Amino acid sequence: MRFLHTADLHLAKPFGRFDEDTRAALRHARLTALRAIGQAARDHKADVIVIAGDTFDAETPPAKTINRALRTIADVPEVTWVLMPGNHDSLAAVELWERIARDAPDNLRLALAPEVIEIGEDVAILPCPPTVRAPGMDLTAWTAQCETPGRIRVGLAHGGVVDFGSEAATPAIIPPNRAETAGLDYLALGDWHGQMQLTPRTWYAGTPEPDSFKGHPPAGALLVDIAAPRAEPVVTPIHLGTFQWHDLNLQCLEGVDPLDQLAQTLPQKDRDTALVKLTLSGRLGLSDHAALLSACEGLREDFHHFEVHADTLGIAQSVTDLDLIAEAGALRTAADNLMAATDLTGRSVEDAQVAQIALTHLFYLAQEDREA
Repeated sequence: MRFLHTADLHLAKPFGRFDEDTRAALRHARLTALRAIGQAARDHKADVIVIAGDTFDAETPPAKTINRALRTIADVPEVTWVLMPGNHDSLAAVELWERIARDAPDNLRLALAPEVIEIGEDVAILPCPPTVRAPGMDLTAWTAQCETPGRIRVGLAHGGVVDFGSEAATPAIIPPNRAETAGLDYLALGDWHGQMQLTPRTWYAGTPEPDSFKGHPPAGALLVDIAAPRAEPVVTPIHLGTFQWHDLNLQCLEGVDPLDQLAQTLPQKDRDTALVKLTLSGRLGLSDHAALLSACEGLREDFHHFEVHADTLGIAQSVTDLDLIAEAGALRTAADNLMAATDLTGRSVEDAQVAQIALTHLFYLAQEDREA
């Protein structure tokens, strides 16, 4: 058996933190990823695509999104698609799954119950669809009692194998050795958005289109080859995805040109499909501080999305920098007072940041006045 394992497309995800153009582009990229999965199945001669949940981001996605997804599936008629609910689009979304069942193309098999789905003469899919967003129990338990003589057994589940918030296992956690205890040749998991191998037989596919700054491995799908029942699967990551998400940190050091550091930190290629979150830290004099922020502002249009977080970038005290504001008089007194207020000693981080912003703004105004 050769198949593609994917999950967590989250079609119609709102991406509310971004501007409308970026939101629209990111939503479109998720539909593009679905088409890319179908093409990858063709290219690699895979007979089946299994989607381990969260095809849709919500229980009530727009009708247009549902229709486009079903048309994309129908456009690859030689491949059997097996579609299972996740926690975002669980079986509680009755209207969603009734609509999909009504409009499903002939090559789509819905995994809406813990029942064996037979693929040809040699393969059994054992789905474990979430009944609600948080079922509160291990839905894979039934696979250990299910017999499928002579068939390759592929489990399909959505949920956590490791509870990252607690050392103690909870009833909802999928046992990490479920593939072994249930005699599964492969357990295809969804929920975790980064590709991850748990055992030779148990993998998270991750999302095929990246969707956050969390730093997951490259997005894509998994090509799985199983030669015969109980043969160890051969799993090959297939890289997909349109956008690249970069969570970058720039530690500024006095005496080092911050513009050179900036150039070395930022990606040089594919900037039009890059989303960048840049966090600045360290301390700079007012001149370098202003130059760095100005350079960041000038780069904003180079990237699809570019955001700068400078709250942790402090200002180094420098008489020379203050002289550029004013050498004497009330303006210099104001600058001295603001510089003193940027020190955290005896004051809150918020108050120090307000003083820093005010001092930086005063520096900008003074330079504009000099240029005029």
